[in-house]
Amino acid sequence: MKQQTNPWNKIVGENIRKLREENNETQAMLGEFLGYGATTVANYESGYRLPDLVTAYVIAKHYHVLLDELMEEHHES
Repeated sequence: MKQQTNPWNKIVGENIRKLREENNETQAMLGEFLGYGATTVANYESGYRLPDLVTAYVIAKHYHVLLDELMEEHHES
């Protein structure tokens, strides 16, 4: 059974991936920082899971961005 992903999951996941890659971190590195495994970070980035509010806040602080920035949809031009 395939799980439907919420559009927010996709937006937040893409933003986490972008920030992580811009900071030359692997999923394992971010996962270790958060106290989770790389699989959890992969699930966030794929949109399969959405981080809870506290985890999203910790990610935003880690990358020196506002929590709002994790929620913003970016359009490639």
